[in-house]
Amino acid sequence: MKKIVIDGDVIETDENISILELARKNNISIPSLCFLEECNGVTKCAVCIVEISYEGKTKLSTSCTTMAEDGMVVTTNSEKVQEMVKKRISTLLDKHEFKCGQCTRRENCEFLKLVIKTKARASKPFLVQDKTPYMDTRSVSIQIDRTKCLECGRCIDACKKKTGTCTLQFERVDGKRIVTQVEGKKFEDTNCLLCGQCVAACPVAALTEKTELDKVKEAIADPNKHVVVAMAPAVRASLGELFNMGYGEDVTGKAYTALRELGFDKVFDINFGADMTIMEEATELIHRIQEAGPFPMFTSCCPGWIRQVENYYPQYLKNLSTAKSPQQIFGVATKTYYPAIANIDPKDVYTVTIMPCTAKKYEANLSYNETNGLREIDAVLTTRELAKMIKDAKIAFAKLEDSEADPAMGMYSGAGVIFGATGGVMEAALRTAKDFVENKDLKDIDYTEVRGFKGVKEATVKIGDNEYNVAVINGAKNLSEFIESGKINEKQYHFIEVMACPGGCINGGGQPHVSSEIRTKNDYKKLRASVLYNQDSSRSVAKRKSHQNPAIIKMYNDYVGKPGEGNAHELFHHIYEK
Repeated sequence: MKKIVIDGDVIETDENISILELARKNNISIPSLCFLEECNGVTKCAVCIVEISYEGKTKLSTSCTTMAEDGMVVTTNSEKVQEMVKKRISTLLDKHEFKCGQCTRRENCEFLKLVIKTKARASKPFLVQDKTPYMDTRSVSIQIDRTKCLECGRCIDACKKKTGTCTLQFERVDGKRIVTQVEGKKFEDTNCLLCGQCVAACPVAALTEKTELDKVKEAIADPNKHVVVAMAPAVRASLGELFNMGYGEDVTGKAYTALRELGFDKVFDINFGADMTIMEEATELIHRIQEAGPFPMFTSCCPGWIRQVENYYPQYLKNLSTAKSPQQIFGVATKTYYPAIANIDPKDVYTVTIMPCTAKKYEANLSYNETNGLREIDAVLTTRELAKMIKDAKIAFAKLEDSEADPAMGMYSGAGVIFGATGGVMEAALRTAKDFVENKDLKDIDYTEVRGFKGVKEATVKIGDNEYNVAVINGAKNLSEFIESGKINEKQYHFIEVMACPGGCINGGGQPHVSSEIRTKNDYKKLRASVLYNQDSSRSVAKRKSHQNPAIIKMYNDYVGKPGEGNAHELFHHIYEK
């Protein structure tokens, strides 16, 4: 065991760990900007300076790059440290547009907190009359504002470590060092997954989603539009964080109430779309089993993963399930089934989704996501955008009463809600596929072996009289390693779920920001996932299998027909091609 003294406290550890990480694990705060859990490969900000006495020498050093050694005495708040940190923050202020009033990150900006703490001032305020040269708004999903960029490199490292695409990098352009996409291309024209992990990593508002708030507000104000809205499973597990309600708080009922107060005509739920996807995907899996392939069948719910297979592994395009994602399949139903039962002209329906994901904006914008000449999804808001919309309307979210979604497309199963966590799609599909094949209402439906945050989870599942190999890939980088290491060829896999974001949608690029310090102390992904699994097993959800959702049964019986056939296949499937 090594003994290290930090601010007078003796700490013992046997880990190979940096001073910064050791301090945070022991509730000792050291300011930082470039450090981020699971990344920390950049070390550019020089904000995490501490004073270290070791082997008879005393020096100032960055705590994120200095490993804890036995006998070290560390001071985090000496006058020299405070002076150096304040000086560094002042230097960063010299090239940061310090206008916080309208900034989307003003409530959770990691840099602003440091400025306030250190009382730093810019030597010369960075004033920008025309922001156009600093902005990159070409993408439909993600935008860059370089007047805010601190060049901390967290986005670059997150992109490298979490996706493996290395889309973002430091480059010199016109003599200035900037963060930019490969070859200066717009995000969609690179191999970027558009997952938004770079946005989630950014400590300020240099990287944000491309907002569609104005579009949605205009639609709600238009008396000729019938505006329907639905939130994704993961949104209910995190939205409360943006209203100081803590982590792991289920705010489903409050979210429904808020959406009604915002003026949406119908409040539905993407969980209904998840149940639709399982009806089609489970049926497709059974068909592939009957036809002996092609295997493995990959899930097709995550647009970041779809981008990954299109850009890196096109040989597996034929293996993608043709079932549309919950967002898009829900969108199809809002432009076909819903107008039919509500006696509304489909052209008047305006469909808005609330997503934990920036790639969903890109998915909704794809040319083939049209039905009968109508866009399936008209606008996509992230969890953060919805929170802003609620705050702009001065709705006291935490005090709202719970309400229910409108039942026609708001009723959902436990299987639908667990889609938001890695392994959830796999588990939901297996529940339905086994029931369909064995023609039973099976009771043992908790596939705990595919739950959790391990990079690759595997199981062998018996369906009927045969056994099938399944795998769950948690995160794009793990998928690359799974394929490129040859592991995918070690045995015959039959069904594989892939989520681009580590942890699944609960940790999507459109979710509330979690600061570097909180990530070290708080297992926020586990807390968010617990909301979904608690709903799945609670009495508030009538059924735990997608095919038992009464609203789904009614839609298929009255309008769609059999899953995977005829009208259902024409409306709810897409064949992916390069």
